[in-house]
Amino acid sequence: MWQWLTAAVSSPGSHADDYHERNNYLFFYEKMESLVEAAWIMKRQTGSIINPVSQPPGTARNKLVQPTAKVAQPARFSKPARLIEKATSHPDEVIAEVFSHTPFDELQEYLLPNWLRVALINNMSPYTAAIDREILFEFHDQLLPFVEAVYCKSENSPHFTPVYLNEEQLADPSLVITSFFQQCPIEYTRRELADFLEAGIGYEGQYPNGFSPWQAWMVYNHILCLVEAAYQLYLNQQMQPVTHVLSQQIVELEEAG
Repeated sequence: MWQWLTAAVSSPGSHADDYHERNNYLFFYEKMESLVEAAWIMKRQTGSIINPVSQPPGTARNKLVQPTAKVAQPARFSKPARLIEKATSHPDEVIAEVFSHTPFDELQEYLLPNWLRVALINNMSPYTAAIDREILFEFHDQLLPFVEAVYCKSENSPHFTPVYLNEEQLADPSLVITSFFQQCPIEYTRRELADFLEAGIGYEGQYPNGFSPWQAWMVYNHILCLVEAAYQLYLNQQMQPVTHVLSQQIVELEEAG
């Protein structure tokens, strides 16, 4: 645990660069150390005296740890909702925020291609089998027009030269999004992205073009947010005809009554 803590607080560009976050890490580590120690004592209750590492010899007693009453969760242990948590309730805002953090061109021209390249050259990844690499290629090919279509639907009012979408798809990007989820079910997409991430951060060789494990993690989070938000929009669109029919039926019943 100590190695994890030191790695977390010393990692450049991590959340621990912030003073308050670093204090939270240290406080969390201290509480976890006490919790692990208490669990170890309970596990080793065999009649002998236990000397926990955080207490001097002779101060511990061989007794069961008594449960304590539940207390209200301190305000200290709170975090703002992560972007992915808002995908269901505010999908449009999530999409707009992703593209405000990462420019669309950078995502399409640098991050996604280099992530794919690392995943394919990583010999210790989920894509060591030829069939798995082939499927990843196909998934990546589906992902590029999907991201472009999601960008078209974003609140950023994009003005760009499309690469993957034709005129019909530009006029109605939801066609591409619908096609994506029909070919790549959401369960499969989540699992494929998880394997993609593993391949991207687990490479032990030299990363190409300045790409890094941190960038693989970042682009994974951004793509996952886009997928989850777009999936919610897709579900909403699929439900519109049903909702419309139900509304009409309710009106007819009210008029008949």
